[in-house]
Amino acid sequence: GGVIKKTTEGTKLRGDVNICIIGDPSTAKSQFLQFVTRILPRTIYTSGKASTAAGLTAAVMKDHETGEMGIEAGALMLADNGICCIDEFDKMSDSAR
Repeated sequence: GGVIKKTTEGTKLRGDVNICIIGDPSTAKSQFLQFVTRILPRTIYTSGKASTAAGLTAAVMKDHETGEMGIEAGALMLADNGICCIDEFDKMSDSAR
């Protein structure tokens, strides 16, 4: 990761690096992302085909046993300070992007 910086006004700037892997079909992009999830700690893999905006961030869910409402973390929250691999981003709905 990068280095977190702080401005003279006290604003924190994240030092995280975002990477977008683009390539022709059948060039092992998905296999690369799955490999990353196997070798690095705190890594989440999700596919764009099955992802929703709530699935990536957080969703309000009802507990089946108690009936209470609670917040369930999504892929981006679970991968905080780690790596979130989102495969087939182009297949996501516009609202989820």
